[in-house]
Amino acid sequence: MPLGDIPMPNIPTPETHYHGKVEIILGDHWTAEYFDAEETPLPEGAPALYAYACVVKGDYGYLSEKDGDDGWNIVEGAVSEGETAEEFVTRAAYEQVGATISETLLVGFLDCEATSDNEQYEAHFRSVRPLYVAVASEVNPIPEEFPYHRRRLPMNQFQNELRKRYLLFSQHLFTGLNRYTILERTGQLKG
Repeated sequence: MPLGDIPMPNIPTPETHYHGKVEIILGDHWTAEYFDAEETPLPEGAPALYAYACVVKGDYGYLSEKDGDDGWNIVEGAVSEGETAEEFVTRAAYEQVGATISETLLVGFLDCEATSDNEQYEAHFRSVRPLYVAVASEVNPIPEEFPYHRRRLPMNQFQNELRKRYLLFSQHLFTGLNRYTILERTGQLKG
């Protein structure tokens, strides 16, 4: 009997639901959702309490480690009151890596919401954590008054370290590094 003559049972096909939202858990104190800067602009007036930046120069990325800490990080930290996230990146890159930043490229941002375990902010308090690629015009020794050490890595090794340390949003950092590479190769960066 040919296959076409056999009655086939009516098997329901499961519905596919695309929620479009991936929640990122930042410790016990914050949950976040990532937004790409090319699709969604950084909200004006949203407080940027913390920021991240991949410091790069040419084909190299830079990591830093604070004395007494356990592990290498990109430039990151709390944004001081009265300071913009870009100003923080410029200052922190100098303090943590010894880099003079010529341009900051906004990759995207984490739209963060405080959890009920956050003792510093009310539950559901909203802030943003911008992610940048910070392009260094020069990299000098880290000033002695700052307790950091740095590593310079070729871009492939730099990305491997990012994958280990920033697993929850490393793919977004990679997107920013790819944009940087295209801009750098096509001569579209400042200075």
